[in-house]
Amino acid sequence: MRRTGLLLVVVVLLVVAGAAIGHVLGRRADTRELTGVIGSEKAGFFADTAVKEALAGHGFRLRLDPAGSRRMADMDLGGYDFAFPGSAPAAVEITHRRAPAGPPVKVFSSPLAVASTSPIADLLQTAGLAGRAADGHRTLDLKAFVAANQRGLRWDQIQGNATFPVQRAVLISTTRPADSNSAALLAAILNTVTGGDLGKVTKVFADQGAVDTTTEEPFESWLSRGKDFAPLVLVYEAQFIDRGTGADHVLLYPLPTIVSDHTVVPFTAAGAELAKLLATDPQLQRLAAAHGFRTAGSPGAVALGAADTIPSPDEPTLHALLVALEERLA
Repeated sequence: MRRTGLLLVVVVLLVVAGAAIGHVLGRRADTRELTGVIGSEKAGFFADTAVKEALAGHGFRLRLDPAGSRRMADMDLGGYDFAFPGSAPAAVEITHRRAPAGPPVKVFSSPLAVASTSPIADLLQTAGLAGRAADGHRTLDLKAFVAANQRGLRWDQIQGNATFPVQRAVLISTTRPADSNSAALLAAILNTVTGGDLGKVTKVFADQGAVDTTTEEPFESWLSRGKDFAPLVLVYEAQFIDRGTGADHVLLYPLPTIVSDHTVVPFTAAGAELAKLLATDPQLQRLAAAHGFRTAGSPGAVALGAADTIPSPDEPTLHALLVALEERLA
């Protein structure tokens, strides 16, 4: 009797195990591997195990290549199911390179911001270049910043500066506008605050010398080296919220800034399915918010009003600005 009972338990366990294995194998058989090119600022989101598991639950496994969002339009996109740049204008530019399989899909958004530290932000406030909003978040006055750049302000020339008294120009470390969406949108903001003075816009970028091509590169350098790399680094808000919360790390919001819509361009039917899933699945949207991106259900920790932002320029306008800027930077 005992033997019969034991055999029955073993049989039941084998049946359950077999069903589980069959379910897993069946799910793997249905899984589609998609290849995409993404803005580097989203690498952390897609590397998250929870995101991978959520995608796998819908039958997707992704193989991803990071690239500067503006650079994607110059790539050979033939082997990709989708591209995921950092803005709607960059997405439109990509559609000129390869015909999409459906309309570009906005998945989430993130405003441009500047990563720094409390002592540097306090120093900039002393110099009249930074301040605080009513809710306490830090701001960077871009008109005052451009004026300081025009007169060649150095850190050691700021009165009472015992924080960073070095003979270096007061600059924001950025990427190359022709390659990277973050720098391209900063160029658009600077173009607005200077009233279209291309010379002033050019100087902000030219004074930096050689720069990186993806937004993640200078941010990584800042995280590891701090102000020894650069006291101010252009980032997306999401990058900082996701990884930049060191003891004295602070985020400054440029006045004005642009809230950039991170947008998927699908090249295949499967890519279009993935784009819709990323934009509408509640679990994936919650995970995106956990990584600092602004979603429909999570508008962000800092409220930005109409006076704090400007709309992203359309692609023809931004393209013309970047061509003119690149000519001057060459």
